[in-house]
Amino acid sequence: MASPSSQGLEEEDLQSIYAARSRSITQPKPRNSSQGRRPPRTSGLGRLVDDESRLKRAFSAPGLADDDPHHTLPQIRIGICAMDKKARSKPMRAILDRLISFGEFDIVNFGDDMIVNKPVDQWPRCDCLLSWNSEGFPLSKAQKYAALRKPYLINDMSMQDILLDRRRVYRKLMESGIPVPTHIIIDRDGLAPNENPEGFVETEDYVEFRGVKIKKPFVEKPADGDDHNIYIYYPHSMGGGVKKLYRKVENKSGDYDPKHPGNVRRDGSYIVEEFLTTGGTDVKVYTVGPRYAHAEARKSPVVDGKVVRSADGKELRFPVLLSPQEKEVARMVCLAFGQKVCGFDLLRSERGKSFVCDVNGWSFVKNSVKYYDDAAGILRSIILSAIAPHRLTLAPGPPGATFATPPPGHPAGLAQWSTSPEQMLEDAANDHFEDDRPHEELRCVLAVIRHGDRTPKQKMKMKINQEPMLALLRKHLDAKGKQAKLKSPQELQDLLDITRELLADMDRQQRARAHQSKPSGNDGKASPASQEFDEIREKFRIVKTVLEQGGHFAGVNRKVQLKPLRWEPGAQPGSKGSRITEALLILKHGGVLTHAGRQQAEALGNVFRMVMYPQFGPAGGGLLRLHSTYRHDLKIYSSDEGRVQTSAAAFTQGLLDLEGTSLTPILVSLVKKDAGMLDAFGKGASDEIREAKDELYRQMTWDPSSNTSMYTEPQSTTPRASPPPSPKPGRALQPDAAGTPPQSPHASHARPSNGPPSNMPTSALAERLASHASSEAASAAAPESSTSIQDPRLVIHPLPDNPLAQLHRLVDLITTLIGQLKQKLREAPEDDAPQRSYSALTQSPREWAVEPGQPCCNEKLLLMFDRWRKLLKAFFDAKKKVFDISKVPDIYDSAKYDAIHNSELGLNVESLYLTAKSLADAVIPNEYGISPEAKLCIGSKICCNLLGKLLADLHNMREESIATAGMEGAPEPVSPFDSYAYSTPEPRIPKTRPIATQPGSVASTAKPMASSLSTIASSTAGEDVAPLADIPRSPPHSEGSGQGSVHGPSTPGVQGGEQPEAEGSQEEADDTETLHRLCPTYAQDINSPLRHVRTRIYFTSESHVHSLINVLRSCHLGNDDEPLLGNEARRMLQATTELDYMTHIVFRMYENMQVPVDSPDRFRMELLFSPGASHDPYSVVPLKQDHTLPISSRSHLHEGMGVTLQHLEKLLRPHSRRYTVPGCEPVENEPPAGMDSLPAQE
Repeated sequence: MASPSSQGLEEEDLQSIYAARSRSITQPKPRNSSQGRRPPRTSGLGRLVDDESRLKRAFSAPGLADDDPHHTLPQIRIGICAMDKKARSKPMRAILDRLISFGEFDIVNFGDDMIVNKPVDQWPRCDCLLSWNSEGFPLSKAQKYAALRKPYLINDMSMQDILLDRRRVYRKLMESGIPVPTHIIIDRDGLAPNENPEGFVETEDYVEFRGVKIKKPFVEKPADGDDHNIYIYYPHSMGGGVKKLYRKVENKSGDYDPKHPGNVRRDGSYIVEEFLTTGGTDVKVYTVGPRYAHAEARKSPVVDGKVVRSADGKELRFPVLLSPQEKEVARMVCLAFGQKVCGFDLLRSERGKSFVCDVNGWSFVKNSVKYYDDAAGILRSIILSAIAPHRLTLAPGPPGATFATPPPGHPAGLAQWSTSPEQMLEDAANDHFEDDRPHEELRCVLAVIRHGDRTPKQKMKMKINQEPMLALLRKHLDAKGKQAKLKSPQELQDLLDITRELLADMDRQQRARAHQSKPSGNDGKASPASQEFDEIREKFRIVKTVLEQGGHFAGVNRKVQLKPLRWEPGAQPGSKGSRITEALLILKHGGVLTHAGRQQAEALGNVFRMVMYPQFGPAGGGLLRLHSTYRHDLKIYSSDEGRVQTSAAAFTQGLLDLEGTSLTPILVSLVKKDAGMLDAFGKGASDEIREAKDELYRQMTWDPSSNTSMYTEPQSTTPRASPPPSPKPGRALQPDAAGTPPQSPHASHARPSNGPPSNMPTSALAERLASHASSEAASAAAPESSTSIQDPRLVIHPLPDNPLAQLHRLVDLITTLIGQLKQKLREAPEDDAPQRSYSALTQSPREWAVEPGQPCCNEKLLLMFDRWRKLLKAFFDAKKKVFDISKVPDIYDSAKYDAIHNSELGLNVESLYLTAKSLADAVIPNEYGISPEAKLCIGSKICCNLLGKLLADLHNMREESIATAGMEGAPEPVSPFDSYAYSTPEPRIPKTRPIATQPGSVASTAKPMASSLSTIASSTAGEDVAPLADIPRSPPHSEGSGQGSVHGPSTPGVQGGEQPEAEGSQEEADDTETLHRLCPTYAQDINSPLRHVRTRIYFTSESHVHSLINVLRSCHLGNDDEPLLGNEARRMLQATTELDYMTHIVFRMYENMQVPVDSPDRFRMELLFSPGASHDPYSVVPLKQDHTLPISSRSHLHEGMGVTLQHLEKLLRPHSRRYTVPGCEPVENEPPAGMDSLPAQE
């Protein structure tokens, strides 16, 4: 059997044999003698080699033949030892035809009958063997043949045994220093069925073996390399279930099973590895020798399992560029496994590193004429180097007519795209978005979107002293002894079981008490002990009802905290072993995306696909064409809240036209969580928000009759994603001598002032903001109908008439509604049967249905009654006669929810909705500042990270556009073997001024990118490229959390998976996103293969949307520049009081290709805004059908054709912060000349 160590000796033997055969060439025969002429030779593929080709080959090696042209060199015999299905495939035939055309090789195809039925000593002899394993192939026989005949092996036969076992493949990869994902090998060889190896641990959220823990989501691969049934296990927090991948069957390659329990398979040996997010893209690499690698990207099956095919039924794949590090990985794989012709799977993690996850052995690219040319030429060089190196000094003969050559100007690769007239129309027009601006290209689409319709958020607290509950607390108490958090399905199930047992015991006690009270009689009044018992029993009923909602615990919608309150006498609180006697149970529920919210998000994704991108070509719009050809650089970001993540996944499904009812695979594969940018609240704005609320609550509760303000410090009964709760009352709220309400310093911010406001920062910018005569001060005044016009100090807009009377009316309406719900509870039969469950994460909106007589979205009447009762109790203290205005947004949220989803119950909600809306319109927008200056200050502190990320996106897109501008139009390679060069020439970089290589910019990746292009672009010596003029650069921005560089895979030699960098690592902070760049040489049917349209979608909550709008409205304050928004847009935003679900702000950047790159007019910005589903639910006709409010259309925020990118950056940069990976020190943005930055953010 041939071994790698004997390969050199075999090559020497083969060269000696070939030389001997060359010396024994037959003597020349008479030219006209047909008897001495050799008969025409038929190749193994049935191709006839004509006399003219043989005459040319006779002179291909001077010195080895005499002057007679009929002297021919011996041909090198290449044996094809593979099953006919593979050996006669289209790619194999195309490459062998090209080898034959060189006139130096004789192809011998063994055939299935010979391979399977004949002994190896009867197999044909050959000088070079191409042999590889496939289904039905007797690998052991081929290995014996190689050991017997010792031909030169293109692919090592002995190493092909390793490829049959993924365990051996991974070990070999790690031994060779090739990066692989973090994984564990669960070897069950020799164990009984369903038996686990010692040390293997499986829980709901992870598996662990020999100290290595792999958390869900993870991938489970069979050890058998021929078994393609691969499972992906998802965590319950993302919906649970399993994605089952398999070999393609028609247009499917995977199915999602939402009901799978999530337990790993135990019927054999498996590899479990971490799931790496790759943006929904797989990369397949094909090597031909160690110095040539061709890569193609395709849609990953983990997204929706649908195979995207071309018109002729082939799976769509597009050639992409490999980074220098990835090329080195390809070389190492080729050498490590001894497979010169080899295919392997590459995972480009979005965290910036590339990993090898499978090695397939012999593989060829399909449908690429250019690749066939390259592969044939390289194989010729490899074979001649081993057998006849003296012939390498001569150029190969001209190709014969054995394969079709595309006509001049015809695309060489992936020609099926050019056969469709519609596709040709799309390719011709795809770069021109608007007819009136034909020289512009869409370069970037950024959107900040609020999540979809959700259920009201709720929180319940109760004290517990029951021993089963305390035992559960002790079981899950954290290391510090402060609390126990119950979130996993098993933990919540344990709590539900205990609650059911306690309720059953209470019901028995209740029946016993009722039986004892009958003989003695009573006066109808319950004792205090009985009332307390009933109250505890009702709270446990609520806990049970909440936990039973939906029928399962998948998703992130229920959380329980248990906090110790009391310990046994003499015990040390928090110490181990101390017995807890009382605890506080906090149950958070609600706030989950509804069927309407999912439908809204998916519909908005469809709208984006159809209207935000060029609309040419077949149905589906230009976006799908851009995305499928890897010219669309897409990232979806989300905050950590479940409703926001689910909204992002539903939007992505509509945007990319993905299939499937469950969003879990999309959520895991395509949505990136970034709590630091989209969740974290700006702590530095707490004081400003508190003062804004202080003034707001004073005026909302002002009583003209007594000249006093009535408000109290709010209680945190229900959680809100909005800013902190109401401020604590400071000084006594006493009226002045004139009887007018007292004014806080905050109120004066809306009026022109000669001095800085007392509550604003004292930086230079803040002083300028305070001293600037705001152009919006006049427009901030209330409308004519408002009483505030009578008092210039009342600057809240829009303040309703007599707000205190409206508050009292709201109390009366809520009290009436609670009475109606209480009556319905009495009339409804007690039914513990579970409702029909619906989950927006795992079910399509089409699966939702209304249950007559029951509240929507799995809510029961008891929970609806409890929701409103708690809201009333928190909003108004009947004993003290005081209001908590911070509950107005919660009341409005619940009122609108019931108006949309529970109108079938016949409740009197319309008046309550209208009253709550009039109050919420004044409260919600003014919680983020009352004056324009205060709104700007608060907004910039809340969304400074998001603003920094948006500026980084625009900056990086501009840098990429400028970097690629000098590369377009480069000449094509003059030889198909340019990429097989042993040394890579220096990349040809366009002449330009030095570009700052800041982290995250494309400029920093220009040289590696050009290095990658060096294999596909050549230049003539002395040829110059037109220099680029000096380009004004903005300060550096980083791309964002977890994004990887184009050239940033892990260095070969680092074993194991992708480990996070140490906290504070600048290397991690400087990572940029992974980007699939098309290879221009192979993607010849694609316009602008080096240019991308960048799309970044940020899903967040209401606070960030309000803050961003406020910054855009007022970012010009303190400058002498023109406002960013037009006058009409500012008036429209002033009149917009509600930023409802699916509110979105869109930034679109265009590049004018006819404007010099140093001109500010090169890049133009459009700003679009929609207030989302801000409709009156009682005026929307289709609402009764599916409970879904439509989304308002977008309006332009800019004037004319937009603003320049330079102007937008100048106005927004002072209010942004460079976004970095959490845990790393941020680097502040450098403000423009003459501008001061905001004070350091906390």
